[in-house]
Amino acid sequence: MPGRPRVLIVDDELGVRESLRAILDRDHEVLTASTGEEAVALVTKQPVDVVTLDLRMPGMGGISVLEQLKAIDPDIEVLIITGYGSFETALAGIRHRAFDYISKPFDIEQVRGLVASALGKRAAVRRLKDAPENILSTLSHELRTPLNVIMGYSTMLQDGADEGLSPEQRGVLDRIQTNSTTLLRYVDTLFYMAELDRGEVPLTAAPVSLAAVVGKVRDEIAPTAVDRQLTVRLDVAPDAVVVTDEDKLLRLLRVFADNAVRYTTPGGKITITGGADGDGVRVSVQDDGPGIERDLLDETLGVLAGDQKTPRLLGFGLRLATRLVRALGARLTGTTGGGTRWELVVPRLAATATVPAQPSAARASAA
Repeated sequence: MPGRPRVLIVDDELGVRESLRAILDRDHEVLTASTGEEAVALVTKQPVDVVTLDLRMPGMGGISVLEQLKAIDPDIEVLIITGYGSFETALAGIRHRAFDYISKPFDIEQVRGLVASALGKRAAVRRLKDAPENILSTLSHELRTPLNVIMGYSTMLQDGADEGLSPEQRGVLDRIQTNSTTLLRYVDTLFYMAELDRGEVPLTAAPVSLAAVVGKVRDEIAPTAVDRQLTVRLDVAPDAVVVTDEDKLLRLLRVFADNAVRYTTPGGKITITGGADGDGVRVSVQDDGPGIERDLLDETLGVLAGDQKTPRLLGFGLRLATRLVRALGARLTGTTGGGTRWELVVPRLAATATVPAQPSAARASAA
């Protein structure tokens, strides 16, 4: 029957492949592969909706297969096949963005239910991606409005109550403000990334003072830095100027400064330095905290290098950073150990520069 969902069963055991085929063949088009290499080749040639995958196969390992399938189609849903006593194996798959796991011996209704759920998630993601662009603005409004109302009322309570609030009550209102502000920033970041990916945020090239931009970043992080007893030191050449997009540069530096404030141990130090670099500028953000995890650092730089098209570990901040680095034509390096250090080289932008298209896998990861 044409139009049926396509399921790929990947297992080196013929009995497992045929058992799952018998369970799923009634409602799905079923393909099978006995090796990871065969599975990757099949998905490369034709679209597949759901994959059942044994992580323990000879040849290409299951985790490697999972990562390659997600690189080909970030929306493909993968169900890990696990036997009795191999729950840790299933968890390894879940950590690599598998949808769920199927236990042996197979329960027919459980298998069919899990495949149906995986298909439902894939369909929902596709509908969101194909939704009219005005859906994004509607969602943005629906999410921002209640947050702004909450923040407004909490501010009114703080200002109007004067001395009538106990320290505990003021603490609660402060937490409401802080958490609402953080959530609002996440919402703004999510929709800004979506607009970037759709090409709706043009580049505006103009002379920009690096010291002025870094000063704005310092002012934004100052309240949190004071609360955490962090020292923020600036060493930026006052005459460092570059023709670039000021808003995007500000957003990019804010990502690294925010992360430094968030993860530096109380009492620590954050240093932002910068100066001219040819007709561009060079700026670094360094902290003396525990240092970013190596796999996060490698994934960030790997996404920029094109080695890893589908981020697995990056949060909103670093995902936005990779997009802004591309948009500005900048170069980013990073080190970890005894703190985190990000160094950014921002070149002069041509007046006619445009935001480069984001790779499709990167677009999907943000959706």
